[in-house]
Amino acid sequence: METTVATAILVAAVIGPLTLASSSIRSSSQAKNNLVAASLAQEGMELMRNYRAKNVFEGNSWIAGMGSCSSPAGCQIDATILEIAACGAPCSNLNLNQNSGLYSYDTVALPTIVPTIFIRTINIETVNTNEIKIKVSVAWQELFGLQKFTLEEHLLDW
Repeated sequence: METTVATAILVAAVIGPLTLASSSIRSSSQAKNNLVAASLAQEGMELMRNYRAKNVFEGNSWIAGMGSCSSPAGCQIDATILEIAACGAPCSNLNLNQNSGLYSYDTVALPTIVPTIFIRTINIETVNTNEIKIKVSVAWQELFGLQKFTLEEHLLDW
C-alpha cells in the first residue's frame, strides 16, 4: 500500500511539470508563427501600396496589373521583384532566403533558400472606380491545425 501511494505521488510530481513544459512549448511555437504571419500580411499590404505607387509614377492606371487578385483564388506578390502573379489553388508557399532574411517566391538561389509553412494570398474587391478593398491572408499548417491571419484595408486612387 505504501509503495502504491509513493508511486502515485511520484507520478503526479513528474506529470505536472511535463504538462506545463509541453503547453509552454506549444504556446511559444504558436506565438512565433502568429508574429511571422502578421509581419508577412503587413508586408503584403505594403507591397500592394507600392505597386499602386509604381503604376501611378509610370503613368499607368493605378490598378493596372492587379486584375488577377480579383479572382477567387487571389494572387501573390513577390517582395524582391514587385511582380504580381495569379495563384493556382492555393497560392505557393513563401521561401526564406537565409542570407538576406527576406521572404519571396524565388527558388533560384536554392542553397540559401528554404521553403516555409506560410502561404500568402491577396484578394481584391472593387468598391468603386476610386477604391478597392484589399484582403491579405497568411495561412499555415501547425501540429495543432490550420492557422490563418488576415488583414483588410481600403486603397484609394491618388
